[in-house]
Amino acid sequence: MKLIVYVGEQKMSDTPRVIQADYLGSWNIGAFGIATDKFALLGFGFRASVLENIKNVLRVPVITTSIMQEPIVGILVAANSNGLLIPKQTDENEVNKLRESLADSSILVERIVFKNFENALGNLLLVNDKGCLIHESLIKNNKREIETIEDVLNVEVVGINSKFLIMGTLAGVNNIGALVHPLLSEGEIDVIKNVLKVRVEKGTINRGTPYIRSGVIVNSYGLVIGARSTGIEVHRAYDIFLRES
Repeated sequence: MKLIVYVGEQKMSDTPRVIQADYLGSWNIGAFGIATDKFALLGFGFRASVLENIKNVLRVPVITTSIMQEPIVGILVAANSNGLLIPKQTDENEVNKLRESLADSSILVERIVFKNFENALGNLLLVNDKGCLIHESLIKNNKREIETIEDVLNVEVVGINSKFLIMGTLAGVNNIGALVHPLLSEGEIDVIKNVLKVRVEKGTINRGTPYIRSGVIVNSYGLVIGARSTGIEVHRAYDIFLRES
């Protein structure tokens, strides 16, 4: 695991804002975690040293758990600073742990299921504290679910017309920027800018992987990026997610 210290023009910090990490040898780090500006959720199984460094970089309370008895929480859940959406099949003990852990923060935890897409919420939703995007084809048959998402996350859900169905896999996003799949059109990028209210750049992670979400866990304070990412990929991610305007 690499610790990377980025510094501003006027001051230096000993606390890294970016680390490169893996999950038990997998550099698809985003599949095993999700971060907001209020909390982060990580799957069970991270090495103790990696877990400690992730906590230091993200600078928010970290909950380690399983979802549906699986560690792939980044695929199965979607969240922002207001709420956490989990699959309907989530075990009752897992639900209770999440609600207890987040009770003091007044963060809502709600089960949800889309018709024909039962559990991979992290793959379907692209969300931050300002908005939420989902493929427009999923809105028509899931109107009640869309209302629930808006209530829990306290943002508007907007449909996007895209050749890609699973919008959540195509970008890493926080409240500052979005790093997106290099084949997204300018029209799709404009929608992301307008709905999520962030700057947007195209890029890759993990030596050319275009599915950005699979390789990042990010909030407005720090970035965890897949261990296979090149120096250029890391710097580009830092610039879009964390660089001050």
